[in-house]
Amino acid sequence: INAEYGGVLNYYTNYYYKSNLRMKFVGVVLAIALFQTVVVSGDDVIIPSYKTDCIELNGTISLNITYTVADGTAEHYLVTIGEDANVTGACDANTSSLVLTENAGTLTMLFEINNSGAKLDDIDINNWGVTDVTYDYSVKHADAKLGGKRQAKAEGSFFNTPINRTYSCSNEAMYLPSACVPPNPTMCPAKTEGVTITTIALTLSAFLTEDPLDTQTYHYCKADQKVKDIVPIAVGVALAALVVIVLVAYLIGRRRTVAAGGYERV
Repeated sequence: INAEYGGVLNYYTNYYYKSNLRMKFVGVVLAIALFQTVVVSGDDVIIPSYKTDCIELNGTISLNITYTVADGTAEHYLVTIGEDANVTGACDANTSSLVLTENAGTLTMLFEINNSGAKLDDIDINNWGVTDVTYDYSVKHADAKLGGKRQAKAEGSFFNTPINRTYSCSNEAMYLPSACVPPNPTMCPAKTEGVTITTIALTLSAFLTEDPLDTQTYHYCKADQKVKDIVPIAVGVALAALVVIVLVAYLIGRRRTVAAGGYERV
């Protein structure tokens, strides 16, 4: 009898020890999942900031510049606007500008605000946006078919944002076709040249009547809106799966306990 009770005791001791380890493991996994949903990384990333009295741009700006070589093919080189770029601009009630200048070239952005009751220059009602983006630079590479000054330019409606909101986008690209600047505009291989501007971790504010640090109201680009819709769903599914695992482990353990208890009573 003592041997039988000793075997039962060893069974329960091993079972509850293993069950305890399983529950601890599930608890650790659940804690890690919850921790990852609330912790935001990136504190070590330095985001350049460019400010005037009425405009604030934060983000990394890179320009992929295409130029034509002697055989007519295209080559590329990359320019990144540094945080030490010279920042100038103009501030008016309805139009403003931001100009970033460094040795490689000058990036100019023209802003407009629409306070009227109708769409204005592709800017929606009660919105602000950028209507003109220009990059002035020079092609100095020895293998270029034609060196000299270039101007890449795009007009339209960019970064369209409701008034008193800050535009935000984690990754965005814009293409600007290039043209030669006189005295040699007719010789320029403009069809094969251009500048692609890529922004990383971009936030852009203009015509604000409130401090953006106080309001923290953002208008997200379409790509970020899709990600923000997907992330809560994915986190919810992961947490639901962990809950199911915990319930299944509990039910299996309870069933074994009942079975073992029934054997002992017999």
